[in-house]
Amino acid sequence: MTKTYHTSDIEILIATMNRNNFDFLKSMFVFSGFYNFNILIVNQTTEENILKSDFETVKVINVFDKGLSKSRNIAIQNSTKDILVFTDDDVVIDLNFSEKILKTFNKRNDYDGFRFRFKVESGGFSKKYPENFKQKLNWFEVLNASSIELVFKRESIFNIIAFDEDFGLGSLITLGEEAVFLADAKKKKLKIGFVPKTLIIHNNKTTSQKISNELKYFNQSAVFFRIFKNNYLFWVFLKLFFDLKQGNIAFSNVFTLLKEAIKGKNKYAEHIKL
Repeated sequence: MTKTYHTSDIEILIATMNRNNFDFLKSMFVFSGFYNFNILIVNQTTEENILKSDFETVKVINVFDKGLSKSRNIAIQNSTKDILVFTDDDVVIDLNFSEKILKTFNKRNDYDGFRFRFKVESGGFSKKYPENFKQKLNWFEVLNASSIELVFKRESIFNIIAFDEDFGLGSLITLGEEAVFLADAKKKKLKIGFVPKTLIIHNNKTTSQKISNELKYFNQSAVFFRIFKNNYLFWVFLKLFFDLKQGNIAFSNVFTLLKEAIKGKNKYAEHIKL
């Protein structure tokens, strides 16, 4: 029998750091009280800076470790609701957030998860999204995804796939955790679609938009190697081609960026001893 999802089936998994009050939740939920949602917060902090909750709908786990992917995995393992929403502490939740998620999952009940859109604070989008619903994600869409776009059924990922803790902020490779997560899901034949609906507004640039091109190639090459193994150089050259075409890099920088890409791949390969 097909399940019909309700707002009470949604759980919002928030990764944050060094919090000791809920002011950040008030900034996230400007259109509705945060206590109206099921929320699980993983707060990476110190023993002197603890976050506590007196709200029945808001659970808090304080951890004394670092790494965004670790926080995501702790959240998955401690989740209890049917639909899991991955997000951060610097977003604003859309007014019709729940309705968009429920309509999508109830209409396409056979899907394991979806990638949605986010807007930036200044209006518009920081990346190019498909205009229409897509039945599955191609590799370009996997590589272009952000974790704050992802919503999954708990039963599809719990003890099945996890975020690779070598990737993401605070890890060996400081970005790409969402691409690796989606790649693993794709390889396990999970059914993941793209929905052209906006769930959140993001206040800041994403990690990959903040760092230098050298560091970007260093990290993304490791992501390519993790996903595509020995075909990683094809994706490095493809990225170089598109960045040149779009004017994101100068031709004079290509050799330097290629060297950084190889360094990044080698660092990750040495770490996992391949």
